[in-house]
Amino acid sequence: MKDLKAWLGIGLTAAAIGAAVLAPWLVPHDPMQADFVQSLRPPGSPGHLLGTDQLGRDLLARVLYGARLALFIGVCTVLLTALFGGLLGLVAGFVERWPSAVLMRIADVQLSFPFILLAMTINAIVGLGLQNIILSLSAAGWVVYARVVRGEVLSVKQRDYVQAAAALGMSRSRLLFRHVLPNVAPSIIVVASLQFSSFIVAEAAISFLGFGIQPPTPAWGSMLSESRDFLYVAWWLAAFPGAALALTALGVNLLGDWLRDTLDPKLRV
Repeated sequence: MKDLKAWLGIGLTAAAIGAAVLAPWLVPHDPMQADFVQSLRPPGSPGHLLGTDQLGRDLLARVLYGARLALFIGVCTVLLTALFGGLLGLVAGFVERWPSAVLMRIADVQLSFPFILLAMTINAIVGLGLQNIILSLSAAGWVVYARVVRGEVLSVKQRDYVQAAAALGMSRSRLLFRHVLPNVAPSIIVVASLQFSSFIVAEAAISFLGFGIQPPTPAWGSMLSESRDFLYVAWWLAAFPGAALALTALGVNLLGDWLRDTLDPKLRV
């Protein structure tokens, strides 16, 4: 059963990445080119496998290019949060004393706010756009890495080989990056894989509410928002972007579960 879940996660994630990378070659249509003559064509129409939207734009092209945008945002946000949050967690766990206490109090305050609400609020303050939504998601998501990494560092630095290296006079920076960081890295990878889908869904939710990627740029959240007025006459406008979002999030979550089981020795049987 575990192998089935792992392969399903790998397959869905690989399909999403393949669709995003090969989008220009898979569809001949411009995802933002309107053709009012072809508006609201159902799936299976000649030249439009998934049909068209209310402006006559090819839905398959918009879904595939939406995958590009979603994965790009997910990758950039994960890298920023892992780097910033992981570094803060390393320092707080290794130094302890007042820096660790201050960081944890800040983390506690931030965790008291719902993640999507906090990201949406930050994005509304800094403004709309691709860069700003990445920054807002990163500002809302770093705390998870900081708390996890700090807890791992507090455990790792008590192990015998770390204590022995410190007793031999190894510098604190070398001790941190040579002995502590390699043992914490698996936890960072697991958190990143599990957070990736959360960032994709959060971006879609923010775009759906009008605070993220704006039309006519093809984003799954904004496509779902535009489809609300056509649910009874053009079900495919919501079905295909929603399915793409759900399957991508499912694939990444299953892949994250597999990585957790593989990298965490406590879960091995």
